[in-house]
Amino acid sequence: MSSATAEASYDHAMDEPDDQDEIAIRALIAETYAAMSSGRPGTARYFAHPDIAIAGSGLGELVRGPASAARMADGVTNLGYLWTPDEISVWVRAPFAWAQILGHVTVGRDGTEEVVPYWTTGDFGRDADGWTWRYWGGSEPQAEPRV
Repeated sequence: MSSATAEASYDHAMDEPDDQDEIAIRALIAETYAAMSSGRPGTARYFAHPDIAIAGSGLGELVRGPASAARMADGVTNLGYLWTPDEISVWVRAPFAWAQILGHVTVGRDGTEEVVPYWTTGDFGRDADGWTWRYWGGSEPQAEPRV
């Protein structure tokens, strides 16, 4: 792929969406991040599909199935972090879609706030009730990665 092609593809990913599926997925992402930031119960509803799997950014943050995903979602919500999706790219190939979510998490510790970069890969499936999360893959990018 030439650099001109790569730039054109990247630029297109940043255009305002006009596809209804992409708009719905972006809304689902925004709702999920807002729920995780709320500190209130109910975030588990976003991770309720029978095929849901989550790989968080920490060791041991691996779950499969809605019961385990619900516990993880509730645990994350109770931390009181502020989740912010800064830049979202979505690709739809109905009935499936995926998104690259480049954002950050604001973490309060000892009276100070730390902003931690956090990137999410989201996989989504569409059924009769609309789009649902099927996979959440989280990472904390580092300036000097070990691998």
